[in-house]
Amino acid sequence: ELGRAIGESAAEFINSNYTADAPAEVCVIGYPSVKVLLERETGIKEGLEEFCDEGVYEIVATTEGIETNLVLSNVETVLQANPDCTVFVGIGSGAMNGANEALLQHFGGAGKIPENVGVITTDVTMQQLESLKAGDEAVRAIVGFEGSSQDTADACFEMFQRVLSGEDFSGDAKNVFRPTNEITIDDVDGIIAGM
Repeated sequence: ELGRAIGESAAEFINSNYTADAPAEVCVIGYPSVKVLLERETGIKEGLEEFCDEGVYEIVATTEGIETNLVLSNVETVLQANPDCTVFVGIGSGAMNGANEALLQHFGGAGKIPENVGVITTDVTMQQLESLKAGDEAVRAIVGFEGSSQDTADACFEMFQRVLSGEDFSGDAKNVFRPTNEITIDDVDGIIAGM
């Protein structure tokens, strides 16, 4: 579900910036050797397929990495083979930070990133938030659970209260889902305040 939410956020960006006559070239950054991250990558692709307008994107590359340096190197390779690849979606903060850095180098630095170039991933780290807040880098949206560190702490506290009060978590009630939230430049300051 988190992957689908990332795909939906990316689809909104793609639908706003591309058409079937001039589709986005997309790279998906995954990490298939870890089951949950493979599921997230699959969800990203499903979200793109479900929410993108018909014909507005093509996945031209997939690469892997969860650490910034590996993603940076892999995205540089993707850009050498696909210099018109402009949308990067991925499974975590390393995917965002590495792709953002590669795109900054590819386009000549902050302030030179075209508006139709973007990176959308998950996790909510200060480096991601600062890149988003800068407004002149490739980071366009972060899809995270709850939001800030304070929001996550509040959700954990609420869960502890539910468990300690004796709430019944048997059967289907044992599955507790965390809500996802898209963070954009419009609400990044509020998230940073809670970090």
